Amino acid sequence: MASSSFNNQQTDVAMECEDQEYQETSAYPNVTSGEASQANKGKKLVVPRSQVWEHFTRTKETRDKCTCHHCHKIFSCASKSGTSNLKQHLNICKEHQSWLSGQTKNQQKIGKEGNLKLSRVSETVFKEACNELVVLAELPLAFIESKAFKHFCDKVNLYQPHSRRTATRNIVEMFVKKKAALKNLLQTSKQRVSLTTDIWTAQVTGASYMVITAHFIDQSWQLNKLIIGFKYVVDHKGQTIANVLLACLEDWGIEKLFCITSSRLTTLVTEVWVLKFDA
Repeated sequence: MASSSFNNQQTDVAMECEDQEYQETSAYPNVTSGEASQANKGKKLVVPRSQVWEHFTRTKETRDKCTCHHCHKIFSCASKSGTSNLKQHLNICKEHQSWLSGQTKNQQKIGKEGNLKLSRVSETVFKEACNELVVLAELPLAFIESKAFKHFCDKVNLYQPHSRRTATRNIVEMFVKKKAALKNLLQTSKQRVSLTTDIWTAQVTGASYMVITAHFIDQSWQLNKLIIGFKYVVDHKGQTIANVLLACLEDWGIEKLFCITSSRLTTLVTEVWVLKFDA
């Protein structure tokens, strides 16, 4: 009799737990099941953005519990409760403080040129290097969030890569700064600039693009080559090409022009000299 009553109590508790779980997971209790299923389809798993998740991992059993990477203690991390308790734990976790002190030490090593440099760079330098990698290697922005790159960073004990949105914003900011520095270099050098241009036509779309490259010698007598324009042109007429070229020169503030080299040399030079120098 005692065992049967105990089993009945377990059944009642299980039913109550099932009812409670259903109430918690049902976001639309007053609508039909079809409408609720349509509403649930619109839900997306939100990727955590807080930096505390670099030190915690949600358990496989439930997303409301997480484990500290340093002391391996389990904490509550329900989405509605925030991450304040996790931040407070990091402030008092001895293992985390020990790890943090090891990361902030300015340990130095001898570089390739014989000078001393930090053995571990800052996270800011790491992000900047990732953005430059994407640009120089002409990689897609999704590479930053790829599983292969995350595995590489984890394997060599680097920082957690940032998102593609952050990379996009940082690359645009980097482009604006680089362009401003190059414009300042052209204006301060006060040298005559030679241009080379060529038109490339896309095989798929048939659209035409003109690449404009500037060549000049700086104060150290070093030859510099800069791509100052990759412009869309509607046709290959001399008037159109000259207008695009002059707009690029005005954008970069180039006033001293030495020579132009192009596959369409005669028409282009005539139009540029008429529009710019004979005006």
